[in-house]
Order: sequence, then C-alpha cells, then structure tokens
Amino acid sequence: MNTFIIIAIIIVSVALIGIVLIQNAKGGGLASNVGVSSQMFGGVKKQSDLVEKITWGLIIALFILCLGSGFSFNAGSDGSDQAPRVQVPAQSAPATPPATSPLPTQATPVAPQQ
Repeated sequence: MNTFIIIAIIIVSVALIGIVLIQNAKGGGLASNVGVSSQMFGGVKKQSDLVEKITWGLIIALFILCLGSGFSFNAGSDGSDQAPRVQVPAQSAPATPPATSPLPTQATPVAPQQ
C-alpha cells in the first residue's frame, strides 16, 4: 500500500509540474500557442478554465495523497521496528571495600663499585 501511495504521489507531482509549465498567470503560456487544442476545447477562455481546474484537481489530489501517506506510514509502525530496549538492573556499591594488598616495592639498582 505504501508503494502505491509513493508511486501515485510521484505521478501526480510530475503531472502538476507539466500543467503549471503549460499555463501562464497572464493567460498566455504554451497553452495559448497551441491552435488545435484551442479549437478542440472551444476557445482560449474555456481552455484556460480547464487547465486551471486540472491544476486545482492535481493540487488537491497531491494534498490528499500526502496526508494519506502520513497516516498509512504511521499506522503501519507499531513500534516493533525499533530496537528492543534492554533494562539493565542498577548495581549497588559493595558494603565493604575490597581488601587491598600492598604492592611489592622494587629495589633500585645499585651501581657496582670499582
């Protein structure tokens, strides 16, 4: 399910990029230069309305898919994918310090007399 949502987000994003590149804020852009499509859709005004509706539809679809992916990814993880926590018991200090033995002292070497 997560793979499907990711692929759908990528497809909608690429389509949205293409639609935004086609339109222009002033009504020009690539869509106004295409004569055949303006005749097919019934004029430039209807075509710009159609491009705007497609843009808003893709934006809404992308928003819904992103929200759905957030819920889907969080619902799939119940914390089991995390490393288990290990409880280490607290160690108490010994009641009596360990007995220490004196270290043997090392004799300093004496230089031989001649």
